[in-house]
Amino acid sequence: MNYSQTKDTMKKAVSLAKQLDGNWSARMKMALNEVYIEHYLSRPLTKEVIEKLLFKGMSFRRIKKHFKVGMDEISSLLAE
Repeated sequence: MNYSQTKDTMKKAVSLAKQLDGNWSARMKMALNEVYIEHYLSRPLTKEVIEKLLFKGMSFRRIKKHFKVGMDEISSLLAE
């Protein structure tokens, strides 16, 4: 990510965090994770995208549902 993409990501995360209730640190962490997940979901399905989504806490089920692929296709991408 370059500077402008990072700045846009932070703007989205701050606006999302302002809508939530509770501790600011927790709200910001949740908002950043959500913005990063949305960013990776907009990219094509690759091994790196799957790994990043799993690292951010997204489930296999949600990945399969969003990309409309089966578990065998995800497994084959991860095995490469």
